[in-house]
Amino acid sequence: MNPIEPIAHPRDQVVLDDAFFDDPYPTYRRKRESGPVFYDPDQGLWMAFSYAAVRQALFDYEVFSSARGNTIRDSPQRVGKTLGSMDPPQHDALRPIIMRGFTASRIAVAVEDLLADAAQRLGELPRTGPFDFVGDFSRPLLYSCLGRMLGLEGTQAGLAAAILGNLFKGADGPYGLPLPEEDMRTLFGLLQDQLAYRRNHPSDDLFSVLLEAQSTDDRLTDDIILGNLSTVLLAGNASIGHFFPNIFLALHQHPDQARRVLEDMSLVPALIEESVRWDTSTQCFARQVTRDVILDGVKVPASSRIVLFYGSASRDERSIPEAERFDIDRGKVQHFGFGAGTHHCLGALAAKRMLAPLLQQILPELGMFDLDLGTADRVKHIMVRGFKHLPMTVGT
Repeated sequence: MNPIEPIAHPRDQVVLDDAFFDDPYPTYRRKRESGPVFYDPDQGLWMAFSYAAVRQALFDYEVFSSARGNTIRDSPQRVGKTLGSMDPPQHDALRPIIMRGFTASRIAVAVEDLLADAAQRLGELPRTGPFDFVGDFSRPLLYSCLGRMLGLEGTQAGLAAAILGNLFKGADGPYGLPLPEEDMRTLFGLLQDQLAYRRNHPSDDLFSVLLEAQSTDDRLTDDIILGNLSTVLLAGNASIGHFFPNIFLALHQHPDQARRVLEDMSLVPALIEESVRWDTSTQCFARQVTRDVILDGVKVPASSRIVLFYGSASRDERSIPEAERFDIDRGKVQHFGFGAGTHHCLGALAAKRMLAPLLQQILPELGMFDLDLGTADRVKHIMVRGFKHLPMTVGT
């Protein structure tokens, strides 16, 4: 069978309207059925929706390169300076060094602080009437957690929170940068100041850990430290900031499974795993095609920019049985909620280790909560699935 070279007609293109942002999965399903790999001339992008296509790309970094950045239109301040915008061998040499900031002992301390902070914030939430789960709880909890990890205090912590508050608002359009360029410059300036300060005043934060590593390894340049710590902020927002509320949406939509989790907190790790497969906050990433390649039966030419839809691939029933169904009893399957291959999410293990005890602490307090999806406000960006505001009422 000869490969085909499809170009999207207007009726085939992904329409980024409110219906898509509310629920992109019907669109993904149609694309998997009608043309799982195609070219959108309006955007100048190839798009891959099937499990087979996404898996092939993620496990072949030589053909599907991250060296031009991994967001659809990446920031020049990040390209070549983060693990996500590097290919092996540079990526493989630096990843273990960056991982020194995420040891089991450091995560344990972060969890202890996170739970104490969450307990205090839970106590301040109303027990009757609605509150904004994102604005009143998960977002400030996230900002405090990330600030502690990076050793940000006072005005620096406030500025970082303000920048993150703009994160993924789609200021440059739904295909644009996840964070506006002006905010990226401000963020890097803040991190540069913190790097200079920690060089002379070391502590136990991530800056200090990487500066200590830099003293014995000159591959870890200042630009790489700054690039990867900016990723901690940006990716951290996608975990607690966006993925965390998505778990509550899944529970709200599946009350029978919510009751089971409330009755048996040992199911929480399975809840996290199935939630990140079923409704990941990271919906897609991009790659640069280095040479002509056949992807799920379609010829994709060299020099193409291609978007890999993780959210669609993880619901492809040709590879995962009953993939459209949310099932905490599913067991382990290979999905792409945290990516896969060389660039599997650096913080995936840390996120799971932090989210599990956090959920086990707060779920009994929230009970069979209710969500007002009619007044919820969605993030409107193709790369990210989450909420700006999510009204919740505590249950029993």
